[in-house]
Amino acid sequence: MIINSLELYSFRNYEKETITFDNSVNLLYGQNAQGKTNVLEALYIAATGKSHRTNTFQDLVQYGKPGFEIHLTAEIDGRTNTILLKYSRDRGRYIEINGIKRDKMSEILGTLNMILFSPETLEVVKGSPSIRRKFLDILLCQTNRQYLYYLQKYNNLIKNKSVALKKWKTDKRYEDVLPVWNEQISVYGGKVAFLRVNCVEKLNEYMKKEIGYIAENKEVSNITYKTYCTFDKNCDEKYFENELKLKLAQGINREFELSQCLIGPHRDDIEILLNGRNSRHYCSQGQQRTLALALIISELLFIEEVKGEKPVLLLDDVMSELDSKRREYLLNSLYDVQTIITATDDLPFDNIKNKKVKKMQVVNGKIVC
Repeated sequence: MIINSLELYSFRNYEKETITFDNSVNLLYGQNAQGKTNVLEALYIAATGKSHRTNTFQDLVQYGKPGFEIHLTAEIDGRTNTILLKYSRDRGRYIEINGIKRDKMSEILGTLNMILFSPETLEVVKGSPSIRRKFLDILLCQTNRQYLYYLQKYNNLIKNKSVALKKWKTDKRYEDVLPVWNEQISVYGGKVAFLRVNCVEKLNEYMKKEIGYIAENKEVSNITYKTYCTFDKNCDEKYFENELKLKLAQGINREFELSQCLIGPHRDDIEILLNGRNSRHYCSQGQQRTLALALIISELLFIEEVKGEKPVLLLDDVMSELDSKRREYLLNSLYDVQTIITATDDLPFDNIKNKKVKKMQVVNGKIVC
């Protein structure tokens, strides 16, 4: 996959700008607060339907304007693909994929495959379980349309069940309804857990190799999926469904007591270990950066295996977070991968071996060279 061009209208600090990209390394450089990250944000929205910086599209509209537009053109398997995304303060969101209007923003997932690596990516290694679940969900939604459907069904069921648990305190009729909902929660929750487990196992294989390369075989990583039941590699989808059904039946009284959905994939986590120790508590900042770097490259390899094409890699001000050894490793790993990088200075990118670098200076929402 290759991004050819991006057009922005009234988006953040861009009034009207068209940016064309080379199929190798593209560098957006300039001083802070000029709009470099805004470009990556627009690209990420075109791929996922969501911003990685805000949950509110109103925040993306240029001051004093009624809305914004994002137009993206990409080449996938030799075919031109287009994304048109509009937002109006009055009319809300509007999206077209290849000229066809779509009703839901989630339909954009899987059309374009992009990976974002930013300083915030470190939170996947050292942050809360919800951040790791979100990382996994975005990856799976981009590579498996069925997963998106299962996840949406599961989340809607959990949302309704949460409301019912709270209402039960004053309306005991819900006591008969919840076991029926738990049947459906088991079906979709089992599918979600099964697909997540398989994804983490594949990421783990890739990550072990990448850590070995980066750390010169001096350190060993391991990532495992922590869910509501024990399992092994021979467990199928039905196993996860049956185990969830059992756990929900056993825990229903506790859920009534606390008025919370206590069991299911919405509470799961990924445990990331380095040399057998939990990375959240026992790793140095340098080790956490190494794990984040290896995880991003593993994500890239996973998408390539599943989709049969390399995704686009977005690197937002990460070179300053990596030492020279890790920077070199990252850049050398980007063979035949279209990469869009933001940085404050273009000098570190003068000597990238065997790579053409298109440099674009960003000044106050304008590409000036």
